[in-house]
Amino acid sequence: LSHFSYHASGGQFVLCDLQGGFYADGVVLTDPAVLSRNKSFGVTDLGPTGISTFFSQHRCNEFCRADWTKPADQRRYHNVTQGTSMVGSAAHVPTHHSRRPMSGGMAAIGEYGY
Repeated sequence: LSHFSYHASGGQFVLCDLQGGFYADGVVLTDPAVLSRNKSFGVTDLGPTGISTFFSQHRCNEFCRADWTKPADQRRYHNVTQGTSMVGSAAHVPTHHSRRPMSGGMAAIGEYGY
């Protein structure tokens, strides 16, 4: 979704740091971070240098398309670390047992063939 979000937004945003899982009745995605050209999404939005750093580490795979755009600047500006320091505990993340069933199914994801 990260590379797709950059391409679909015309290079304005990267949706990243998603966590979650697949369930019989849907998909749960938590803890997103949005990187934007104008740093308008809070403390985790590292702006243009965050977008460049993301793409310095990104390797296209079977989920990417060859014609999706990438930034010209793909230098690493920030240290890359595993995980996130923005969440103190995963106890708040809903699990299959603690959340209500999802509605709408997978239709929204299917719109782009994923």
